[in-house]
Amino acid sequence: MRRNGEKGEMGRNKTSIRFERFRNMKNKMQWLLTVATVVYFVPFIVFGSEVVNRFVDFSLEDPHEKKYSQTDMEGKITLVVLQSRTTLQTAVDCKTELKSLVQDNQKVQMIAIMDLRKRPPFVPKSVLKAKISGQDSTSKEIPFLLDWDGAVTKALEGEDSKCKVLVVDPALKVVYKQEYKQAGIDSEIKPLLAELSGGKK
Repeated sequence: MRRNGEKGEMGRNKTSIRFERFRNMKNKMQWLLTVATVVYFVPFIVFGSEVVNRFVDFSLEDPHEKKYSQTDMEGKITLVVLQSRTTLQTAVDCKTELKSLVQDNQKVQMIAIMDLRKRPPFVPKSVLKAKISGQDSTSKEIPFLLDWDGAVTKALEGEDSKCKVLVVDPALKVVYKQEYKQAGIDSEIKPLLAELSGGKK
């Protein structure tokens, strides 16, 4: 009887050991999964804003048919405003507010990309160009590029109903992206530009 009791106790001990090993292994797997998740997502999150990793390759024209591409952004910090006909006035306010940051820092430039996916199909492009230029008081100072099919805007996760602000570093990495009304220009964008500029204007 005593031996049977000892065998039973040993069996329970072995089961307990196996369970403890299983639990330890499970905890390790959960820890590794957490670390892997953090490592994957950290490069895409800067200053609390979700961003894409690299700015898209593009070729767009302004209303005067001057061509721009991503190579015009290389080597400089670029503020990019994603706008549409729906958000035109909001974009004007946004660019007016951001303009001082460009004027105060020679390492910073700004462009706007106009999403025209929802343009009236019966209106000639020439008429639309003139109308937009007339409505946008910043168009003479800040290049705005015409994204007729919306492909560039879509690749940057822009939305017709939202004016968004992006900060792109000299290596063409998007380090900030936020809707204008939620963007902290003084609390987030200004210090970020200073950091990217090496603290120098």
